[in-house]
Amino acid sequence: MSHGYAYDTPLAPPPLRLYDQRAAATHNHLRPVADWVSGHVARPHPDLGRRGAVCPFVPLALRLDLLRFALADPPATDEPTLLAATTALKAHWLAMEPLTGPHTIDKSIILVLPGVPADTVVRVHDRLKPSFVADGMMLGEFFPGHPGPGLRNPSFRPLHSDTPLLVARSMVPNDLPFLTEKRYPPARRAGFVAAFLKHQGSASAAVRERAREELEVARGEMGRCPFLD
Repeated sequence: MSHGYAYDTPLAPPPLRLYDQRAAATHNHLRPVADWVSGHVARPHPDLGRRGAVCPFVPLALRLDLLRFALADPPATDEPTLLAATTALKAHWLAMEPLTGPHTIDKSIILVLPGVPADTVVRVHDRLKPSFVADGMMLGEFFPGHPGPGLRNPSFRPLHSDTPLLVARSMVPNDLPFLTEKRYPPARRAGFVAAFLKHQGSASAAVRERAREELEVARGEMGRCPFLD
């Protein structure tokens, strides 16, 4: 594990350059994102609608040094290069320690995308999210003015960030609402929930029952919908 330096891992073109927290704090493109993570995401917010940090997993990830920041080198500037970079992001997360044990849910990699248009981030996120979910992961999208509402306060905008980002992290039981959003076609929801049930065997009985209900709903809608995505 790195401590205060950057390193290269040539897994896929364009290669990603990964930085730990100390290295990110001295990098012009990464420092604002690192400050946003520690000063906002890892802290409570009065509009959040619950106690605790905006993302409850980030404080421990910071303490355990399990958060990495990534830049594409050369930069991802269009949809094809961003697709390649995001595919590499997934490979990096899967190879990142720890590979097993309770702290796998605490590791995250933030792909920082200065200057990439929000609509490009959205298209790449929508295209690649199914492959992440199939492997028990989540792919998060953040960009300026993101309209996505908070779960407990629809006026809160947890996905807004001043710099466009794509974030690879582990799937957790609380992700079920994000996998069953009605904006997804029923076939995609069914695939997401099936992956959730596969990878979240330790989720509570109530959560797994709700997932099974959502799966049946999505499958029922598939039988009535001519456009299955």
